[in-house]
Amino acid sequence: MLLIKCREMRAIDKYAIENLGIPSVVLMENAALKVIKNIDLKNTHSFTIISGIGNNGGDGLAIARHLMVSGKKVELYIIGNISRGSEDFKINLNILKNMDINYVHIRTMDDLYLLKRSLDENDLTIDAIFGIGLTRDIQGLYFEVISFINNYSKKIISVDIPSGLQCDTGDILSIAVKAEKTITFHGMKIGLLHREGYTGEVIVESIGIPRDVTEIILKNIK
Repeated sequence: MLLIKCREMRAIDKYAIENLGIPSVVLMENAALKVIKNIDLKNTHSFTIISGIGNNGGDGLAIARHLMVSGKKVELYIIGNISRGSEDFKINLNILKNMDINYVHIRTMDDLYLLKRSLDENDLTIDAIFGIGLTRDIQGLYFEVISFINNYSKKIISVDIPSGLQCDTGDILSIAVKAEKTITFHGMKIGLLHREGYTGEVIVESIGIPRDVTEIILKNIK
């Protein structure tokens, strides 16, 4: 099993983008399709997707688009300052806008009542709030959103890592999503080990980065 740390994964991504010329948005698209591959689409018809504004959130937007195109019911929620989103997040959000796809921007406690109804009604919740770079404790509205996800979802899948779980240590940053399944990318993040109560089943999927890139990074990173 390939075990990697957060900074190693970031370096692997950077090398693939800058040295191999794989556009980052292509990696994001690959990640979204691999998440969908691991959903029982025959028996799952309605989705609540909660996205942050980083690249993990961009994965969530791409997942939402593919599910909608396939005819699934998708209710999309975004939390965070959208104007400060990552470039690939903004690319995917712009695609959704061009497709006239609506979303709820969670900005106040009142928006949580809409989220609760969605979580209650839909078959599956997809957590795409925070990725592997999270290091700070979760507070405020983010804390409440994750609490709602845990309390009201029927089933939960986390994208790359359950939001609130520290990538390298597995520490809980005040609260974390408790997923039934986590789809992580390229290699097993060390913080996912022995955290089954939060990760559920962990599945490692390739997103198109050659394995020799990993060898180069792990050999040279300090």
